[in-house]
Amino acid sequence: MHGLIQDASLLTSATLAHAARVYADVEVVTARDGHVVHRSNYAQIDQRARRFASSLSRLGLGKENVFLGALGFNTWRMLEVMHAVPGSGAVLHTANPRLHADDLAYSVQHAGDCAVLVDLDCLPLAETIAAACPKAQHWIILCDAVDMPRATTLPAPHCYEDLVAAGDANYRWPDLDERRASTLCFTSATTGRPKGVLYSHRGTVLNVMSVSGRNGWDLGRGDCVLSTAPFFHCNGWGMPYMAPIVGAKLVLPGRVVSPAAMLRLIHAERVTHSGAVPTVLSDLLAEIQASGGDFGTLRLLWTGATAPSQVLLQRLQALGPTVRHAFGMTETTQVLTISTPDPNATAEAQQAEQLLQGQPVFLSDVRSVDDDGKVLPEDGTSVGHLQVRGAAVASAYFGRPDAPCLSDDGWLMTGDIGTLSSGARMRITDRSKDAIKSGGEWISSVALENIAAGCPGVFQAACIGAAHPRWQERPVLVLVRDVGASLDEQAVRAHLQDKIAKWWMPDAIFFVQTLPKNSVGKVIKSELRTLYASVLE
Repeated sequence: MHGLIQDASLLTSATLAHAARVYADVEVVTARDGHVVHRSNYAQIDQRARRFASSLSRLGLGKENVFLGALGFNTWRMLEVMHAVPGSGAVLHTANPRLHADDLAYSVQHAGDCAVLVDLDCLPLAETIAAACPKAQHWIILCDAVDMPRATTLPAPHCYEDLVAAGDANYRWPDLDERRASTLCFTSATTGRPKGVLYSHRGTVLNVMSVSGRNGWDLGRGDCVLSTAPFFHCNGWGMPYMAPIVGAKLVLPGRVVSPAAMLRLIHAERVTHSGAVPTVLSDLLAEIQASGGDFGTLRLLWTGATAPSQVLLQRLQALGPTVRHAFGMTETTQVLTISTPDPNATAEAQQAEQLLQGQPVFLSDVRSVDDDGKVLPEDGTSVGHLQVRGAAVASAYFGRPDAPCLSDDGWLMTGDIGTLSSGARMRITDRSKDAIKSGGEWISSVALENIAAGCPGVFQAACIGAAHPRWQERPVLVLVRDVGASLDEQAVRAHLQDKIAKWWMPDAIFFVQTLPKNSVGKVIKSELRTLYASVLE
């Protein structure tokens, strides 16, 4: 017997429709290099998205199993596209303009995109890859008629604003199967060709609902979000759908998200929530220290991708905002675990918990297994391979049967190594490819990086394993100094001396001007390993 309750599909279009009705006047702001260039609101965004969706349907593009690429950054038009394409019934491939052109063209072809929407900032890149993407029969430029490029080599380009203007103002979002594909995001191509993860409407909506509450992003009416995560990374950490659900003002920074631009927008738009990977937060902190500024109204910063150091957390929070550490990956749609320390715990206990990747959000689960697949106890010390599952977790890579991602019993293999403690608190000690095995024992590169980052005069730290003739691998530190610091190797070793086991002491320490980073701000350790792999041989 079923319950006598009405049914409603969990659709991404419902998030914007809700905002247009309940939070109609809440602003959506777009900036360029930290300066506002456009203001809208949820009612206007919804109306324009409906018009565009109707034009897609007229072109035969708004239907099931049709993929459309979108090559652009966080703007009001891209927000409309994030709703219009999946809302019409098609699938939106949020193409990553920061990929190498070959990988980008591969992703467009692999997705089977029959149309590609192009931000003007990405026009040269689109022209570069167009010949390698013969499946794309339509190229839609995200601009108005005045700004339409006259000399583009893209075949028969459409003007986005013309399609919006020609759309049906009375278009109704169709009631789709909530398990239908909504968006397609690709990994960052750090281990070969990028792999696609095909999200569903249901998984996306469930995830943003699970994350938005007090134990997550603590986001609601009256708040203002600076959405720095690009939409082509995990749906912009879910913000195009989460902010409308809760009625939060949305600030979209466009292409340039420099520390100076972020701070300018935080103050000008009275931003309360934002976030970035630790390397970007380090740059943001350096900008504040150099300018003598502050965080203004900002009360919560979220971070993920890699673990922040305790020193970085302390320095940021000393300036006002709470920092909330989370874990997620392309394969988990958005966030899967969040560290939300008990407010009644001691300050020391709260700081310790902030360094963890946190506890699973609702409808998600985590476990750690040994090399044989045996589930390990949640004792905080048993190190194993971390695996996850949930309502928003990938079950396979799109079109890649050659790249399995699940264990034999259906858990996603994250590629991370770590421990679980009571309450399913997850601590990542390393990526499996970054962990250092010395003499048969594991050394955590993440732990060494965090401790080294606490040394006065260190701005950023990276740790890799270098080949060793006796011990297999030994740790090597690569450091960036703070501006004006005269730090040397002896000072770093003195700082590490009583904070790590003796056999963890790096065999070599190098100082560099910058660390190589990928499009999401993660340090590219493969490049460091290429440079330093044989320094100990």
